Amino acid sequence: MQTVGEKIASLRKGKSMTQEELAANLGVSAQSVSKWENGVTMPDILLLPVIAGIFDVTVDELFSIERPERISSFPVNETPSAVYRAVIDTMWAWCQDNDPDMTLKSLRSTPQRNTGFLSRQAGAVYANKDIALVWLPGEKESLPMLEDESISELLTVLADPYVRRIMKHLIENPVAYTVSSIAVRCGMDEENARNVLEKLESLSFVLKQTLDIGTGECLNVYNFSGGHKVKLLLYPILSLAGRLADFHEDWCGFRN
Repeated sequence: MQTVGEKIASLRKGKSMTQEELAANLGVSAQSVSKWENGVTMPDILLLPVIAGIFDVTVDELFSIERPERISSFPVNETPSAVYRAVIDTMWAWCQDNDPDMTLKSLRSTPQRNTGFLSRQAGAVYANKDIALVWLPGEKESLPMLEDESISELLTVLADPYVRRIMKHLIENPVAYTVSSIAVRCGMDEENARNVLEKLESLSFVLKQTLDIGTGECLNVYNFSGGHKVKLLLYPILSLAGRLADFHEDWCGFRN
C-alpha cells in the first residue's frame, strides 16, 4: 500500500504537475512537497482535503484506503428478484464455465430442478425456481432442531386442515372477525373455529380484542396481524416443505 507521500507523488505525476506547481497551488514551498513525497514529513491534516480537491480524489484515496463498492439500490418491487439473482451468481462464481443465465433458465424451465452448494462447516446454499436460501449454521448447531418441541408444535398446527383453511381466508380477507363469523365464512363449527383462532393468536397471526357489548356479555374480535410473517416465514416454510415432500434428485449443478 502506498504511503500518503507516494500517493501524492503518483497523483501529481498523473496530472503532469511539477512539485513547484503543486506547492504554488497549496501556498507552501516546493521543499515541503518534496519532503512529503520522500516520507520525511507529512502534510498538515488541514491540508489533506485541499490536496485531495486538487487531484479530484477523496481523503481516503490519499491514504490508499479502499472502500467496498456500494451495491446499486433497487426499487422495492425489484429487490427480491435482485437478491435471488445475487445468490445464484455468488453460488456458482467459482466455476469459470458457469453461465448464471443458463442456470436460471434451467431452474425455470424444469420446476423440479434444484441447485446447491454444501459446506459441512459453514452451512449451505439452496435454490429452485421459487426460492434461494442461505443456511449458515453447521450440522452441530442444526441437529437440535429435530428435538425442539416448539418447532414440533408449529408443524402440528400447520398440519391441521382447519388452520390452513382459516389462514387462507384471513390472508385473502384481512379484516376483523368473531368466532361465529369466521366459522360461517370457512364452513366449520364454532368450536373448531375458536380452537384455530386461539392457536393463531398464540403464533401472533391474529390479535384478539375483547369488547363489552353492553348486555353483560363480552365478545372477542380477531384481527389478522401476521401478514408480514406470511411472506417472510410461512410461505418459505410451505415452499420448502412441499419441495421436500415430493423431492426429485434433479440437480442443475451441485457442489459438496
